[in-house]
Formats: sequence, structure tokens, C-alpha cells
Amino acid sequence: MTKVKLNLVSGSVQEREVVTAFKYSDVKYIIFDGESTGSMGLPIILVCKEVLGKVVGITDAEEWKNTKECLKKIISGEKVEYASVALELKADDIYYRQLTLPVASFDALKNSYVAPDNGDSGSEQVDNTPVFEQIAPEDITKSDISSINPVSADQFSAPAAGIEASSIESNVTSSPVQNFAPVTDSVSTNNVENNVSTVNTEAPSVDNNYETLKSEFLKSAEQLFNDIYNKINHND
Repeated sequence: MTKVKLNLVSGSVQEREVVTAFKYSDVKYIIFDGESTGSMGLPIILVCKEVLGKVVGITDAEEWKNTKECLKKIISGEKVEYASVALELKADDIYYRQLTLPVASFDALKNSYVAPDNGDSGSEQVDNTPVFEQIAPEDITKSDISSINPVSADQFSAPAAGIEASSIESNVTSSPVQNFAPVTDSVSTNNVENNVSTVNTEAPSVDNNYETLKSEFLKSAEQLFNDIYNKINHND
């Protein structure tokens, strides 16, 4: 399978293998291998689409339904308009929705994919046009996903973290997306001055034992000299 480098908005980079890619209503949809399994050991796929050279998630309920129908057609052997995928793309931090598939369905998607030989899969230019609109992920329900058959989507697990899908769904539903300004700790000038004033800036005083040490050293030297002198005279 083709491996694609994804440059996320946050600055991190991921590499994903393409399972299949197709066009529907002039929109390119890309299915990546999630490289993980669900609670029943079934493979997970990552479903997303490409818009202006950027990989984004599917948030519209009707579009999500149509995308699952296209996957069902591919699995059942029907022909679709396959699409090529560039080897490097930009991507949102949340750029996909997950589905778990039976192994046979996963293999059917992977084996039926034939990328068009138009020579642009490795040289497609990334569109640097800024995208200002940010859409929060929609609420994903199991009943919505289970409508595709034979594709079953009984689990949504958080990417690379082992978090249960139910917690993600509840967080998405109850917590609207908010922008938070960075928190900066402020320290008043008075506190700084007070802290500085408590630091002992006086130079350390000369050790009062210096003279004592000097005297002991001289005595030791004198004793050593006398011992050597007596030893020499004794040997004579």
C-alpha cells in the first residue's frame, strides 16, 4: 500500500498507508489503515477527505452516510471512480472518522483499489491557500455507523492512545470548542524586590582558623625535619 506523509496543523507528522481512495460528487475520499484493531480484534480504518490539498474529517451527517454507502459498494464489488493520493499532504489534527471492519471487508477494500496511472500521485503540489474555517467534530453515534452493512462500526477508539470511543463522544457532545488564551504567570515587581532583598549578597569572610592551620602546618613541618635529622644521625 502507498504510504502518505501527513503534516498536521499542530506541527506533528504522521505516516499512514492508503487502503483505498475514490471520488464521489467531485470530492476525493481517502481511507487510511488505522494500524490498530477494535475490541473484537477487527481492523480499524480512518475515513477522511481531501479539500484543497488538505486532509480533513467528515462532519456532515448526510455526507458521512454517502461515504459509508460508497464503501459498501466497493466491498460488494461494484465499480467506483478511484483516485490517486499525493505522497505528502497537510492535515487537520482531527482529520478522520474511524470504522471497524470485518477482515474480509478490509481485504476487499485494499485489494480492489487501483490508483489511476496519471503520474501525479507523487508530485501533487500541496495547496498553501489558507483555510480559515474550522469545523468542530460532529457527534458520532454507533447507530449512525452501524447503518452500513457489511461494514460494522461498533467502536470508536481514540488514535494511538487506547481511549474508549464513548468518552470521546461524550466530550464532543458536552464540550463546545473554545479558544483559550495562553496562561502567563505574572510576578509583581515588589515580590521580586522582596525576594532579592532576602538573598545574602555579602562576600564570605576569611576563615578565622587560617592562623591556626598555618601554625599546625609549621609545627608538622618542624617535626618532620627533626625526625629526618635524628634518623640520619642515628644511622651514623
